[in-house]
Amino acid sequence: MTRRGTQPADRLTFVFIVLFAAILLAQARDVAAWPWLLLADALVVVLLALLRLLPARGGFAEFIGGAYPVVLVGGFYTQLGLIQLDVGRLYDLVVQRWELALFGQQVSGTWHQQMPSPALSFVLHLSYGSYYWILLGVPLWLWIRGKRDAFRRATFLTALALYASYLVFGVLPVAGPYFTFPRPEGAVIANWPARYVYFMLDNGAAMGTAFPSSHIAASWCVVYAAWRDARRLALVLAPVAFLLAVGTVYGQFHYAVDALAGGLLALGLMLVADPLMRLLDRPLRR
Repeated sequence: MTRRGTQPADRLTFVFIVLFAAILLAQARDVAAWPWLLLADALVVVLLALLRLLPARGGFAEFIGGAYPVVLVGGFYTQLGLIQLDVGRLYDLVVQRWELALFGQQVSGTWHQQMPSPALSFVLHLSYGSYYWILLGVPLWLWIRGKRDAFRRATFLTALALYASYLVFGVLPVAGPYFTFPRPEGAVIANWPARYVYFMLDNGAAMGTAFPSSHIAASWCVVYAAWRDARRLALVLAPVAFLLAVGTVYGQFHYAVDALAGGLLALGLMLVADPLMRLLDRPLRR
């Protein structure tokens, strides 16, 4: 039986784990649970070693061997929130100054007040709430269609976008406008998509994960990954991803600067993803 071996996503994850652990250790004196968080990171390295033993081809094992980065990011996201709760250092004032310099106002705090449209709110919150469906749906669709290389490329791109965002969160934590400005009210939240996303935010958001917008970076990257191998799906999802980006600001989830940074990050990663994947696919010299 041919073993799976080490894949580009494994090496990408390993590099991320090393940098992520370094960020944790740099703040360890302020983080009560740092030994347990470091142990969790070490267990991911063990997982990477075990993944090498999976069969190269074959059903559920092959699926897990490609999809695991998308699963792991939830744990890393939670870890970031735990770190920031203890450290308590946020850079919202810095980002708000950037916002004012670029746009002349705090767009995320004023836009929904200036345009309190129930219809616009419904569409933008519905699009924003589609984030996880896009991230999970594109790789799953490619897998079901039997496009294994495209599946692995999509999960690699998703992981690359989220890992890059998380490393920035680790050194430049920003809570975001939802936590710093008065909460939206009235027509803006008088629809079920808005209630859904605010419920998710209140019960699952991690502090310090606003800049750049990983929602924009990851959703645009995964739609880009679909473009080459599932173009019809990409054409359907591209407008949703665009409205999601607009909704991050209108719904007061991100500063406009966060959205801009997330978009620029996505574009940069689209340019380097394929060369980086080829580089990480090379066998190590012995």
